[in-house]
Amino acid sequence: MDLLFIHQNYPGQYRNLASALEAQGHRVLGLGAQARPGSLHYTWEDSQPATGLIDADLERNLQRGARVGERCHQLRQEGFNPDAVFFHSGWGEGLYLRDVWPQALLLAYPELYANPLLLGYGFDPDLAAMPEPLRQSLRRQNFMALAAIADADAAVVPTRFQRDTFPAHLRTRFQVIHEGVDTARVAPYARRHVQLTPELMLRPGDPVITFVNRNLEPLRGFRTFMRALPEILDKNKAAQVLIVGGDGSSYGPASAHPGGYRAELLSLLGHRLDAARVHFLGQVAYEQLLALFQISAVHVYFTYPYALSWSVLEAMACGALVVGSDNEPVRELISHGHNGLLSPFDRADLLAAQVLEVLDNPDRFAPLALEGRRTIEQRYEQGHCARAYGQLVSSLRLVS
Repeated sequence: MDLLFIHQNYPGQYRNLASALEAQGHRVLGLGAQARPGSLHYTWEDSQPATGLIDADLERNLQRGARVGERCHQLRQEGFNPDAVFFHSGWGEGLYLRDVWPQALLLAYPELYANPLLLGYGFDPDLAAMPEPLRQSLRRQNFMALAAIADADAAVVPTRFQRDTFPAHLRTRFQVIHEGVDTARVAPYARRHVQLTPELMLRPGDPVITFVNRNLEPLRGFRTFMRALPEILDKNKAAQVLIVGGDGSSYGPASAHPGGYRAELLSLLGHRLDAARVHFLGQVAYEQLLALFQISAVHVYFTYPYALSWSVLEAMACGALVVGSDNEPVRELISHGHNGLLSPFDRADLLAAQVLEVLDNPDRFAPLALEGRRTIEQRYEQGHCARAYGQLVSSLRLVS
């Protein structure tokens, strides 16, 4: 089949899926907002919309939809008529696809239905009441997803949790299929070593704790993790803590501290931390990230009720034992005591105790890490996920 993937930061979530479908013999094209080798791009300049708008982000989405529509019309004139188009609906890129290719199957990726709980309101005790303008903004964010679901032949999301953020009457339009993990590349490596400093080399079996955010922020559990560290470092004098993430903002609001959440938490807790054993690595290259997972004894993954991160699946695939937050998106992946461990999101004391128990009893918890790897192989292997996508497209073609 001829398949088109559209994502403003292509490949984005489609990274593994697109390559796996191509490996299975399909012709795959990608379309994004930036010129990159091996993919197409549409004209886009992220300029500031006119002043006085109720919602500048919504205006950008409308403009982006128009730019994508223009580029897709060009593709059609050049003779490209895809059997199926996969698109992330979050930025309006799918608004006019049905007009361009009436016969193509449209598979939307409406990632989440925005609501206060996703941003921690009613979940994180550190947060006050949600400001009304933000609540209204969340309502408007859903416009693009609703438009996409109305036009698409199917909506596809990677987890049941994401599907269930949508109103109940829409959920029958959804398929739950993950994009997949490359379990051949993302795998344990017993001989891995990481030269962290000239004096410090770390290997599998060392008491290494990893924590990964794109940007360090409360939505992904950074506050809870940092609050647990003084107890962990005090009780285990050999533990080394590797923290990956930038100081910007990804999903939640930025910190009021000019240095970001890292500086905010260090200003409160830094005097209780052994700086020689807490390593802030910033944002690292993908191969470096996998190396950290391969030496990790405990990977801490805490999150608000939000979309599950790729990093937690990749940590499990690399053989790291995950201690995750005990809430719905993580429980979909991890069963406590079977393929990982769970701990309450807002209890730093219980997180510290759980991590210390694992570090003190590595042999007892090793079977959980093995089962975590098996979970990824059985449920999230990219070839299996790509075949499920292919079967969905084939079944839709039969009834269209």
